[in-house]
Amino acid sequence: MFYRVLISNDALGSMALAAIEAYCRGDGRPTGRKGLETLGYVWGHKKISDDSIIYNVSKISVSLSATRHRDWVRADPEAGDLKNSFMERWSPELSLLGDFHTHPYASIDEVKEVSGFEFSDADFKSLESDDWLWEKTGNAPLMLAITICRVQRVHLSQGDQVRNNVGSFSVGEFRFWVNAAVGSLDGEERTCTGNKRSPVFLDLHSRFFNLASDRIERRLEE
Repeated sequence: MFYRVLISNDALGSMALAAIEAYCRGDGRPTGRKGLETLGYVWGHKKISDDSIIYNVSKISVSLSATRHRDWVRADPEAGDLKNSFMERWSPELSLLGDFHTHPYASIDEVKEVSGFEFSDADFKSLESDDWLWEKTGNAPLMLAITICRVQRVHLSQGDQVRNNVGSFSVGEFRFWVNAAVGSLDGEERTCTGNKRSPVFLDLHSRFFNLASDRIERRLEE
């Protein structure tokens, strides 16, 4: 099975906003060099054929009730159902596709050292055990991870396709990576596409140009 994941510019911006706020401000206070993780849910359209599934992500909502930590984030079990029930009424043309969470790191060297834009074993286990998400997405949940870190030097750049299932872009002094994975059933067993050699192609749709030497936090201080 081949999977294509398209993320609208609005949805990508919302996901990056969630990542940068949790990274810099956490739960309403400065978080130091690394910041906190956060999570949320994604809606959009899904097209299924014999050999492929296309996910078009158009709406993202951060879970304010999630418990955030530097190295993990835990969802409120009731929050997803509450939000999805609202969306079934507010935007009945959209379907719940899955969820997203963030990976914060202090520097780009740390990201490279531990391959921080990859899904962890705990990420895969969390997805495979989420009964509610599998039921609501028709046993085909989408999992997105957005990694964030600060960079020392800001260069003129546009989005970069790191791998077919991983995209990267920069905004000011912050570098972001987005990784996509999809769950499916193998008989009765739940499985998930992995990090490498993935059948998932991710298209971020990003046309944003990051300007050299531009820094977001310096602007906030001026």
